[in-house]
Amino acid sequence: MKNIRIVKVVSKNFFTDFIESIKNLIGKNLTGYEQMVDKAMNQIDEELKTKYQKQMKDLKTYRYEITQLTNGAVTVLMYGELKC
Repeated sequence: MKNIRIVKVVSKNFFTDFIESIKNLIGKNLTGYEQMVDKAMNQIDEELKTKYQKQMKDLKTYRYEITQLTNGAVTVLMYGELKC
């Protein structure tokens, strides 16, 4: 088995961070942060398609892990195993 790992770090700007803080205070969905995570996951999908295009059918298991680095920045890690 071959292990694969792709990491992306994304962040928001000050203005978006400010708006999301207000939404958080009043209990609204934090769509700016949702978009930030979606962006990172899309980047991972693109990298997966380009780097491991021929091996995609052999992707046995995979997992996403999201960790907050700072206020307004997250790292998204995708790791998994390829059947060889």
